[in-house]
Amino acid sequence: MKFNPNRCGFEGKGEIWVEDILNLGVSPATLIEVMKKRFTSLGGIIFEGYSVSSINVYDDAAVLKLAEGKTLSSRLIIDAMGNFSPVVKQIRSARKPDGVCLVVGSCARGFKDNVTSDVIFSSSTVKNVGNAEVQYFWEAFPAGSGPTDRTTYMFTYVESQPGCPKLEELLEDFWDLMPAYQDVSLDDLEILRVIYGIFPTYRDSPLPSAFDRILQFGDASGIQSPVSFGGFGSLTRHLGRLSDGIYEAVSNNFLDSSSLSLLNPYMPNLSSSWLFQRAMSAKPEANVSPDFINELLCVNFQCMQRLGDPVLRPFLQDVIQFGPLVKTLGLVMITKPQIIPSIFKQVGVPVLTSWSGHFFMLGYYTFLSTFVDPVV
Repeated sequence: MKFNPNRCGFEGKGEIWVEDILNLGVSPATLIEVMKKRFTSLGGIIFEGYSVSSINVYDDAAVLKLAEGKTLSSRLIIDAMGNFSPVVKQIRSARKPDGVCLVVGSCARGFKDNVTSDVIFSSSTVKNVGNAEVQYFWEAFPAGSGPTDRTTYMFTYVESQPGCPKLEELLEDFWDLMPAYQDVSLDDLEILRVIYGIFPTYRDSPLPSAFDRILQFGDASGIQSPVSFGGFGSLTRHLGRLSDGIYEAVSNNFLDSSSLSLLNPYMPNLSSSWLFQRAMSAKPEANVSPDFINELLCVNFQCMQRLGDPVLRPFLQDVIQFGPLVKTLGLVMITKPQIIPSIFKQVGVPVLTSWSGHFFMLGYYTFLSTFVDPVV
């Protein structure tokens, strides 16, 4: 289903409305059924309801042992088990994430005005939740299950450390804040389902293959942006490249970990996104005003709007590009130079220093792609 227009807004500081950006809803059940039919038509076999107990890698094959007693062998195993893949846990050695996106929400029936969406919206400043400070953001859009059905998310970015808010605490705030945000009464809504999730992110992403014959794919590889809820969008953008690469790897027996790691290479645009997550995370020790995050986002979005669709659209689609990023940062520094000291306080000098290296590499990769790749 489609819906337009789509709003970006920050706590009374202004709104930006866009068309045809993040305005499509895909039914998971329909998508899975289509993929299932295609997979089985090509000879694929689905072991639905089975679970893997162990994977053993040998020189000529990888062997999966299923908890139900079956044994399967394969030349290549694609690990698409998401952020909490047991294989990824083993690779990362239980290292805690560098950041976490916490999400709660609901799908409810009874919204009369249900034709627009919110790409990102903030209805409040930083607030205390338990022993932590958080900046809440919202996303909302019509659901395909009915004309008055609407999905609403509330999310925040936190550091993974003791004292972080619990999902239960966020859900309590969700029920308190959502009616005012959506201009509805809970008594008028029929709650169809409640949604919640934890999305850990790591700076050293995408994740190189650590084992022969095993390739991390999708969220398991860390290819998703640290400011997104998951990697469906990023996965679809990389699907063609990954499909071709996997076919080439299997066809030519490039199944060692070094060769497979080339399919999940260093991506400076992904690493550059870390600055945005840090800027959108509340930090008590930063000593900035409670509405600084909203002010910073509002200034950036206003600058991107002034620069036009070629700058605003890629950012809203979670695609970081060197040219639009340079233009936006330059315009922010010209129009709002007084905000720069607070940025240093909020983000921190070490993070900015690290980001500068990725920013330089993003420019270098852009140069190679623009001028060298066409010649080669």
